[in-house]
Amino acid sequence: MIKKSLPFIALITCAAIAPAQTFNEYLAARKQNGISQATSAAALETFVGERVLEVRGVIRGFMESSRGQLLVLENPDTRRELFINAKDAPSWLKTSNTTARLLIKASRLQENAPVDSMLIMATAEGPIAAYENNIIEAARKKAEEDAKKAAAKARNSTPTSRGGSTRLPGSIPKITQSPLKDGPQLSADFLALVAPYTEFIQKRNRKLTVAKAQHIAETILAYSAHYGVDPRLIMALVVCESNFNPNSTSHAGAQGLGQLMPGTAKGLGVSNSYDTEQNLYGTVKLLRGHLDKYTTKTGDSFEGLVLALAAYNAGGGAVKKYNGVPPYRETQNYVRKVIAMYKQLCGE
Repeated sequence: MIKKSLPFIALITCAAIAPAQTFNEYLAARKQNGISQATSAAALETFVGERVLEVRGVIRGFMESSRGQLLVLENPDTRRELFINAKDAPSWLKTSNTTARLLIKASRLQENAPVDSMLIMATAEGPIAAYENNIIEAARKKAEEDAKKAAAKARNSTPTSRGGSTRLPGSIPKITQSPLKDGPQLSADFLALVAPYTEFIQKRNRKLTVAKAQHIAETILAYSAHYGVDPRLIMALVVCESNFNPNSTSHAGAQGLGQLMPGTAKGLGVSNSYDTEQNLYGTVKLLRGHLDKYTTKTGDSFEGLVLALAAYNAGGGAVKKYNGVPPYRETQNYVRKVIAMYKQLCGE
C-alpha cells in the first residue's frame, strides 16, 4: 500500500515546489482540478477529506525556517490565523496584508484533527477577480441577447398549443375576484389556458394525476394573473425548482413546488409549503417582489429579471453583497436554466 501511494505524493510535492507561474498556468491548474470559484478560509476549519481547494484570503505574515516556509492566512469570519505550508513561495506573497488566491492541497483525516495544507500555486486577487467578472458579464450579455430574440419571436407568432410542443400561450387573463380569499378563483378567460398548461405539467411529472396537474395549472395561472407575472415564467421557475413535485424537499430544507425555505415561507404567510395553493401563492408573491425591486433599481426589465432570479435562489443579501449575480456556480446555473426554460415556453 505504501509503495502504491508514493507516485501520488511525489506528484503533489513537485507541484508544491514549482517555481513562480504565469496567470494562465494558474488558470490551467485551477481548471485541471475542477475549480471554478474560491472558497473562504473558513472552509479549511471545517472540511474533512483530502482534495485541492482554492482559498481566498489575506496573508497576514510569512515565516521561514530550516523546516520550510509558512504562510499565515487570516480567516475573516473568525479572525483566527490559519497556516499554509509552502516551498519556494513567490516573493510578492511574503508581503503582509496581501489579498491572494491560493491553490492548496489540503488534508484532514477526521473532524477533530488539524488540517495539513501545502501551497501549490498562488495569484493576486485582482487579476482573477477581473477574469471571473468578465465571464459573468459575457454570460449575462449572451442571456440578454437570447432573451430579446425569444421575446421578438414570441411577439411575431400566434399563441397556439400543438401536440408535442413545449410552447405555452402566455397572455395573462384578468380575474374578477382575488385568489387570496378561498384559493384561486378562475374566470372564463382562463379556460383556454388551463388545458395546455395541465398537459405540459403532466409531461414533466408523469406521477401526477390529471386532477392534480390541473390544480397546479389553475393555481399558477390565477396567482400569475393576480400579481401580474407572466405565467410562463412561473412555470419555468417551478420546473427548475421541483419539476412540479409538490412534496419535493431539497438537501438545504427548501420545500414544495417553488422550494420555499421555512423562514421565507413564514415571512410570506405560508403555513404549509407542501400545500399547492399556499406554496404557489408564496412563490409568485416572492418573485413579484424581487422583480419590482430589481427592475426599479436597474431600470431594465431583463436585468431586473436576472437579479430577481438570483435573489430567489441565493437571497437578496447575496445579490446586495456582490452588487449583482453572486459568484456561486449554483446560482449562475440556476439563472441560466430558468431563463432558457422561459425562452422555450415562449416559443424559441
